[in-house]
Amino acid sequence: MTNYQAPATTYDIIGDVHGHQDKLTALLRKLGYTKQDQVWTKPGHKAVFVGDLIDKGPNAAAVLETVKAMVEADSAMMVVGNHELNWIEDAADSTGDVLAFMDATEKHHSRRQLTEAFKYEPERLINIFAWLRNQPVYIDQPDLRVVHACWDEEALATLKKAEVTCLNDRGLAGYRDTYSNVYLAIDRMIAGCAHQFPSSLAHNSGFRSKRFRIQWWPEDRAAINPIESGVVPVQIQGPKPDSAPVFFGHYAMTGEPDTLGVNVAGVDYSAAYGGKLIAYRHTTGQPLARKHFVT
Repeated sequence: MTNYQAPATTYDIIGDVHGHQDKLTALLRKLGYTKQDQVWTKPGHKAVFVGDLIDKGPNAAAVLETVKAMVEADSAMMVVGNHELNWIEDAADSTGDVLAFMDATEKHHSRRQLTEAFKYEPERLINIFAWLRNQPVYIDQPDLRVVHACWDEEALATLKKAEVTCLNDRGLAGYRDTYSNVYLAIDRMIAGCAHQFPSSLAHNSGFRSKRFRIQWWPEDRAAINPIESGVVPVQIQGPKPDSAPVFFGHYAMTGEPDTLGVNVAGVDYSAAYGGKLIAYRHTTGQPLARKHFVT
C-alpha cells in the first residue's frame, strides 16, 4: 500500500550505502525520519539515494528492502549505481529460472549475502531485482539533479534521445551494445568512466578502448580515498553554474564534506571503507553550502 506524502520542500541526498544498514538507520534517525508501517518518513522531506545500495557491506538485503519501501511510499527516490548496473548485467537473463538467477547473482562475491538472505524466498529477491531495473539512471528536475557518478550534459542528451531512463530491456540493450553512444553515456554517468580509442589497442588486447575513471567536478575541495586509485582529472560538459544543483556519489571521498562547485556536491564519503555515511540536506532554491552536510 502506498502512503500519501505531501510534496517535498527539502531533499536529503544520501551517499553510497553499500550494504551498511546500521549506518543507514542511524543517518535516517539523525535526519529526523521515523519508521511508520515499516517505512521511514519525514513530513515535507524526501530522501534521495545516489545508488550503490549493495555490495561491500554486511546487510545489502535490508538496505534494498528499506529503500524500496521508502520509494514505493513516496518518501524517497533513487538512481542506480554501478554496483546495481553490474548485478543487472549479470542476472537479467536468468530471472525465469530461480537457480540460474541465484547463480548469476553470485558472480560477485559480495552478492552471496543476497542469495543467503533470500534463500527461502528467492522470488522476493527477483521482485526486488525487477523493481531495481525500473529505477532511474538520473534525476533531472527543475530543482534537483542526481546521478551516481558523473553529470555530463552530452551523455545526458544521448540517453534522452535514445529514450533510455532506466535499466529495463531498452536500457540494458543499449548498454550491452559495447562502444555505442548509449553504452558510453551509461558508462560515463553511472561508472564515471571515459574511453580512449588508440588504433593499436584492439589488435594488441582485444579491446577497442582504454577505459579510465574521471574526476569531472569543477572545484577540487575533497580528496578521493586512496583505495579508489587511478582517477584522472578531465574537463567535460558538466552542469552550468546557474542550473539546478547536481548531487552524486561513487568516488569514496575522505575528509570533511564540502561542496565541489557552486551547484555541485558529492555525498560518498567512504562508508564502504569505514567512513561515515553522509547526507546533504537541500532546501529548494537554497545555495549549496558545506554546513548542510549531515553525518
